[in-house]
Amino acid sequence: MTARTPARALVHAPGEALDVQSYDFESPELITGEDRDRLDAALESWGRQLGMQITAKTRAVVDVATTASRVQSFGAYIASAEGPTLWATARFGSGRALYRIPLAEASYWAARMLGAAGDRAGLATGISGVERGLARAAAAEHLAELQPATNGLLPLPSLKAFGAEPPASVDRDAQAVVVVIGTLRKGERRQLALALEVDVVLERLGAVAPRQDAAEVTHRIGGHLAMAPVEVALRFAPTRVGPDTVLDLAAGDLIPLAHLADRPLVITLDGQPVLSAAVGGNGDRLACVVVDSNGDLR
Repeated sequence: MTARTPARALVHAPGEALDVQSYDFESPELITGEDRDRLDAALESWGRQLGMQITAKTRAVVDVATTASRVQSFGAYIASAEGPTLWATARFGSGRALYRIPLAEASYWAARMLGAAGDRAGLATGISGVERGLARAAAAEHLAELQPATNGLLPLPSLKAFGAEPPASVDRDAQAVVVVIGTLRKGERRQLALALEVDVVLERLGAVAPRQDAAEVTHRIGGHLAMAPVEVALRFAPTRVGPDTVLDLAAGDLIPLAHLADRPLVITLDGQPVLSAAVGGNGDRLACVVVDSNGDLR
């Protein structure tokens, strides 16, 4: 037999209206609770960093809003792109990241970086080689901010490819963590988006210190214990007295101790008996002499 913890369920009142949410099988709940909040806070920080970067590069104030992350397939992520899009493919730890930039947004960045107003960039159906190079450099800078902006929660992606089509080598059935970053400038809203392979994100969320050798752990704990300050005291055997004795005490009264004269005293370490000792001296200072570490310390 195995011990089982009884399951508990919330019992609702008869006729009570329930807020039931349908389960989205295209966006499975692989990340829940505190891990979800932790991840979203990190990605929101990255989104703010992107807003500052784009503002600095284009000299145009950009407001940034980051949506809550969701899990979906790479195929669904790619299909959700609206209009012409540039795709930055990067290695992300042991997995892959796919960064999506609307072509009109990349064209605007390039125009502003080249000194133009960029007002007609949204009408572009294609970009030149120079514009593509500038957009690629911007994408690499954005991805490079992922690790520091998330305080090391997510690894540093390494840009491998950049083009107008998503790489054919991406497994479109694989699950990814997707975050959408909305940019608002002069009333025009566009969306950048990032998809991170879910296995890498889950691994990072549950990351723990690497396993250490048992001997090394024992050595380090011993080192900590050796350096830890402790309180050492020398005590007699306890003596029990009644309340009447305590209430009648006056200056000069003596309380006979129950400790026998030939019985060793006890050395305590933070209140715990560890050694037996006899009264001794060290010059003009009172001390004790350890006489036995295995005797009766009660």
